[in-house]
Amino acid sequence: MDFRKKLAALLLALAATAAGAQPSDGAQKLPVGWYVTESAPKRYEAGVDNSARCEGTRSAYLRSLTQDENGYGTFMQAFGAQDFRGKRLRFSAAVRFKDVDGWAGLWMRVEGPDPKQPLAFDNMQSRALVGTAACKRYDVVLDVPKEATTIMAGLIMSGTGQAWLDGVRFEVVDASVPVTDLLASRPVVASTGPAGLDEPFPVAKNDQVPLGRVGDVWFNHGRVAADKPYTKRTDGVWVSILSEEVYEHGIEVTGTYGQRPLDLKVKAGGPRTLIDGTWGGEAVNIVISPEKLVMRWGRLTRELPRDKSPQVDATCNRYQLNDGPRVTDQLDVCGAALGTRPPSAQLVVALLANGFRPTLPPQTFPIPQPPVRSRQALDTERGGSGTVAP
Repeated sequence: MDFRKKLAALLLALAATAAGAQPSDGAQKLPVGWYVTESAPKRYEAGVDNSARCEGTRSAYLRSLTQDENGYGTFMQAFGAQDFRGKRLRFSAAVRFKDVDGWAGLWMRVEGPDPKQPLAFDNMQSRALVGTAACKRYDVVLDVPKEATTIMAGLIMSGTGQAWLDGVRFEVVDASVPVTDLLASRPVVASTGPAGLDEPFPVAKNDQVPLGRVGDVWFNHGRVAADKPYTKRTDGVWVSILSEEVYEHGIEVTGTYGQRPLDLKVKAGGPRTLIDGTWGGEAVNIVISPEKLVMRWGRLTRELPRDKSPQVDATCNRYQLNDGPRVTDQLDVCGAALGTRPPSAQLVVALLANGFRPTLPPQTFPIPQPPVRSRQALDTERGGSGTVAP
């Protein structure tokens, strides 16, 4: 079963205010501190069930409300990391599940100062719970770095079915308990040559040294720090925290990005880099040249001339569109992204992460709109005395 098509793109928003879950008949309200987030409203619900427990006096459940196999929901909590910094934390629970078409599992995520770059993450997808099974204890184990700020954990379901959990425990464990971190350090193969010709070298999960950058998305040999970060597995496959996979075969980059199928070719070697193909069934054409940057996808187009101002970083090309004195679109392309042999998968993911719509640079005032010409509209908005000037 292709799990990648069933995983929604909202894990980075798990700490946001959740949609309130409506319990079923006989169920109680959610336990204090727990809430539900989901890929779309009214696709999942959670509640407390006193009749279907594994270890404790009651269990909590998460179940789908529709037959849409593309949805995802999670029953979760978030709390401060201060008590666990520098320690190894195990989140475990007794889980049973029924008719899960897709997958389910426990998950935990450790965040630092930048939510775009999780410090540790596991969602059990490599040991997914599928179908129907009786109560069994499962766990995820992560190291909590000293810079950690927030820990989130819960039960996730992608697709349809129902799962229950109880006996929830958070325990500090010693180094003899192995971590299950999907972002843990792993050997990767350098993107400068075919696998088997270059020596593998380790890349740490928190390696912050970029080789290149597009906008605010940087990348190196083992990581693309997009909103949904990608890391490179030992088999050379790039995988996101949503378990979407991107494959690199020479100049071809295929797989899934943003829940859309990807099939692109990266042609470089001269003054221009050309990226052509399809994403989500729509044609993609991207040209990076010393003169301008052109990004087309379906009906969307960004065309930005290069800004050769001296204040721009020497390792970057700044592409910028102006409307008089105001900047209306801007994108920096830096480092290895400008090379004659750019790392294809990293470049493609970084470009797609920046999107095909104009992006205002930081600290740019919005473009002023035409003035309101109705005197009545102005006075009505003030809402003072309720009178309207003649």
